[in-house]
Amino acid sequence: MTDKTPLDEQWDSLVEDWQSQPYEKVNITKLIHQLKKRTLYAKSVLGLDVLATLFLFSALFYELKQVPVDIATVIFVGIGAVGSLIYTIVEFNIRIKTWRLDASDPKQAFEKNISGLKGAIQFANLWLYSCYIICPIVNWYIWELSKTSEKPILPAYLFANGLVAVMLIGAYIYKNKRQTELKQMNDIING
Repeated sequence: MTDKTPLDEQWDSLVEDWQSQPYEKVNITKLIHQLKKRTLYAKSVLGLDVLATLFLFSALFYELKQVPVDIATVIFVGIGAVGSLIYTIVEFNIRIKTWRLDASDPKQAFEKNISGLKGAIQFANLWLYSCYIICPIVNWYIWELSKTSEKPILPAYLFANGLVAVMLIGAYIYKNKRQTELKQMNDIING
């Protein structure tokens, strides 16, 4: 004879049912390796953005020393240098939030990964906005150059706008990929 009451038997049944539910196992080692890889990639991109900003400011100072000063080029490079500086500062602020998080235990690794995915989506939005801002500025600059150039303007427009289109497509693909990963991570956490 068992000493279990009907309530105990129901509880045991519920516990057994709960434990038999399927769940998705996550390889924490793989997750931490992925975090390290993405952090290295993000730091590399940030480093390249800093170098590009320094290059643009150097180009601006070089253009300002030229005689005669090409006003259109100075305006274009100046906007590019200031825009690159703003872009790099915003990018740094997006990335630093994730980099400051600790990932020493599984829960923190999940939180850092989710924060990294949210930061990557913000970075993709920054990338998209910068493309929308770059497009009219580049087209204006090409138009200004065409006034003094004897070469056909169409190839320059096609190249510049094609490059911006490739950047936009890359940003959309990157954003969609990170949004999908964030949804999968949230599905794992929320069960």
